Amino acid sequence: MKRTVYLWWLLCLPYLLPAQGKPGYFALKPGDWFDMQITKHKDNDYYPVMEPLLQFQRRYVLRYRLQQQLPNGNQQYSITLERSVLYTPHSREFGWLAYDSYYPSYKQGLDKKPPKGMFRLEITTNGEIVSLTTDKDQPPQKVMLASYSPQKQVGVSIRSTSSPLQSVELRPAIQAMLKLRSSNNCIPGAIPARTVYEYAQLLTGASFPIAGNTVIKGTLANTREKQVEIELGDSTFTFPINNRGEFYCSLLLTKPELRYIAMENNGGYVFLNPGDTLVIKADADTSRGRQPRTFSGSAKWSSILANDLNDINYYGNNSDLNITNRTKTLQEVLAAQEEATTKFKALLQAYEGKASPLSIDYFKTIWQYRIANDWLVFLYTHNYKISSENRPFQGIPEMITTGIDTMPVVMNPYHDYFYKKYLDWFLIYQQSRIGLSAGGSTEGSSFYSDYFALLSVLKGYPLYYKLSKAMSERMKESSFTKNERLKPYYEDFIHNCDDSSMIKPIIRDWQLMERWKPGNALPFPVLSLANGKTYDLKTQHGKTTCVIFDDAGYFQDSALVKIVKQHPEVSFVYAWISEEGINRQRDPAFSSLSNFSSIEIKNRDDKNYEIYGISEMGKKNVVVLDQWGKIIADHIYADDNVWNDLNTAIDDAAKAPRFSALQKAGVMNIIGWSLGSILFTALAGIWIYRVRIRRIKQAEAMKTTIRELEIKAIRSQMNPHFIFNALNSIQSLINTTQYKAANTYLVKFSLLLRNVLHHAEKNMITLADELATIRLYCELEQLRFNFVFEMDTPETLATDLVEIPGMILQPLVENAILHGISSKGATGLLRISVGKQDATLQIAVYDNGVGYHPEARDGSHKSMGLKLVQERLQLFSIAGQTGHLHISNGNGTTALLTIPIESI
Repeated sequence: MKRTVYLWWLLCLPYLLPAQGKPGYFALKPGDWFDMQITKHKDNDYYPVMEPLLQFQRRYVLRYRLQQQLPNGNQQYSITLERSVLYTPHSREFGWLAYDSYYPSYKQGLDKKPPKGMFRLEITTNGEIVSLTTDKDQPPQKVMLASYSPQKQVGVSIRSTSSPLQSVELRPAIQAMLKLRSSNNCIPGAIPARTVYEYAQLLTGASFPIAGNTVIKGTLANTREKQVEIELGDSTFTFPINNRGEFYCSLLLTKPELRYIAMENNGGYVFLNPGDTLVIKADADTSRGRQPRTFSGSAKWSSILANDLNDINYYGNNSDLNITNRTKTLQEVLAAQEEATTKFKALLQAYEGKASPLSIDYFKTIWQYRIANDWLVFLYTHNYKISSENRPFQGIPEMITTGIDTMPVVMNPYHDYFYKKYLDWFLIYQQSRIGLSAGGSTEGSSFYSDYFALLSVLKGYPLYYKLSKAMSERMKESSFTKNERLKPYYEDFIHNCDDSSMIKPIIRDWQLMERWKPGNALPFPVLSLANGKTYDLKTQHGKTTCVIFDDAGYFQDSALVKIVKQHPEVSFVYAWISEEGINRQRDPAFSSLSNFSSIEIKNRDDKNYEIYGISEMGKKNVVVLDQWGKIIADHIYADDNVWNDLNTAIDDAAKAPRFSALQKAGVMNIIGWSLGSILFTALAGIWIYRVRIRRIKQAEAMKTTIRELEIKAIRSQMNPHFIFNALNSIQSLINTTQYKAANTYLVKFSLLLRNVLHHAEKNMITLADELATIRLYCELEQLRFNFVFEMDTPETLATDLVEIPGMILQPLVENAILHGISSKGATGLLRISVGKQDATLQIAVYDNGVGYHPEARDGSHKSMGLKLVQERLQLFSIAGQTGHLHISNGNGTTALLTIPIESI
């Protein structure tokens, strides 16, 4: 019967699912999130041009996360203020006022990131805002805007307190997003600003795939290539070209991008802003000379301008501005800059009104860094002297020092190549000034001295950019043992910075560095060779091994021969990468060295550090392994003539035990825990086994008891006197020629016997079958005693779905007839009423007889029947509830049977 119920529910499930709740306004499921970058400004664009002086520019990144969808279709979101950017060019004299939550004021000793502001949002299925409130436990904190530019004036500091985004400001941005929901109920990818009070918005990331917001498409005629390449930042995107030479590139941009698109022999620069479309037509056939490219679309003039700037060497290709020659004088540098600047301004003026204001602002901004960058390069190459007679930093024109000192280095919205190069040279410039003022020289030093110079000179993005770069370089060129000192600096950086593009590479470099911890196995015991074969370093186990990874010919043969001869007991493996222009002709002395092997390994390019530990800075890695293949030291400093660190590592490898004290303690700890776990598991298993056996025995005993009770109940269900009387009644009807009545009586009697025998082997039967059997029984007894019989069952009760113990009502009905109304004849009344209350079924058997007085009767039959009913109810339970029987007197007798049932 239960299978029938489950099948019924399964068939009804598709019809019940819509009642679970209405679909939400956005097609998201709980836990989904998306990031919206919003910028408040007056331009109908997604990334505005810098506003006039003293006008704040505000940009925020908000993360919407669907917390839950209510049954009525309303959706509830948490909105985290991931990033706040507030800045304004205050004045040329005092610099910029700025704040960026990605790059807060640097603090040492932080153990976690500070909390971010949060809002709570609920929207209806029609896209209306029900509520938008600030989280009382995590409100947006007020921010302190400070002057971030390098300043010439000593002790000048400007600060201003500003409130971040408030819910009243956020509401219009949310309403615009809700209004522009896409056709498939998804988040709009781009929303332009339409008034001075609105925000331009960009969908910049999500937990689900999102479409690009910028398109480059076109045709490349006469091409032999199958794809075009677009360089964006540190990434390269490739897109296929079809047989007709057509290509289509959809990009997701979050800021303006100036990048190069490679189209066989006819590539060029393009300038793109989020939301732009650029159509390119070009010819890859150069047999007739380089054919001009044509552009169309919203990014047309900005991209044409980008290519024209390339023609005047704006990007530094063979430019007179790229001053690295000591023979140049300052006057020659300034004259070249003035000439180039004149050409640059004339070209920009020609594109005013054609190219986008944003692209012109971009090129103007980058040009400032280009000019300042060349000043810094010139000063560096001349040891910060403009002539040999001057001391460093003496006699430099004020226009240069002022230009460098007041350059807005922190809040440049275009993190271009020249901007980053400027930061590199600017730091060297400042370190040199600090070093010279402290009585030292203008030469650079280590990471740890650079660290404090960075904190004192830079703020905001430049500080975090240079910290990440310096930390990465330090990790890649030094050993694990030396880099352990970096851990506090590494943790401070991770807890301060909130820019994932900086954090992720640093975490990855740290994890790669940790693989070289002494005692670890070599991360790559099998090396891939340039010829396609492999070299297994495990073949060197059994003796100390020195593996020398070399790129770009760092080591001299004579130095290698010397160190190999000094350690004949050590196996040397020289793994080198072939580089164009590097002579790999080995010294003949190597052939006589039995403990020396030279192999050419496969060049993995940008993965050489990950695979071999060879960084771009050092392009070498010397590793010493003990006889069991464990690392003793890595990235050993090895001068071509002095090998002190290497000799020390080889001595340490010879003394290294099979297991370190820590490893031994770890093994003993494992053994102890293992034995304890085995003992505990055995005891737990024995206990579980005994409990299981006891429960099985109890279950079997219960089944036996139930079976015996059921047999007793079956035997007591049909009173032998009733059967005898029923047969006598049938015989009497036949003898008096009442054949029709006799036949009816016999049919009902046979149906009753069939029902009883049919359900005899079942523990549970449906309420409908039980009532049908009782009805037959009462109708037969009516022929004997001529009483009135009524049965009341509510129509709302599904009697064919409710199950109860079989024939549990028969003893109650039999008692009511025989001991209650058998002597009353036509005035006797038997009523059976069925009802349901909560999770129980209630059946009342009422008779208007003399009442229930067990003490005045011989209870041999009745008491046995009632006792069987009560015992069966005690054994029958659902959800911890058992049934019970209650008998009461009052104008007759009422036997109330309460049985727990499953919810219907």
